Amino acid sequence: MYKMQEEEFDKIKATKKPELCNHEFVKLYTLGTHSDYGCLLCKVKTLTPELFCDKRENE
Repeated sequence: MYKMQEEEFDKIKATKKPELCNHEFVKLYTLGTHSDYGCLLCKVKTLTPELFCDKRENE
């Protein structure tokens, strides 16, 4: 999984709506500490990305 500073992630613009996204999560860090996961396409942030992936796979 790709790693990214949360500050960099916040500068990215969303290209998809969360409910239509296939989610490409990256591991977000703040000052060297893991803080969240974020989707590069729709900008969703979560501590549990597997919940989003499972939801899309079951549809």
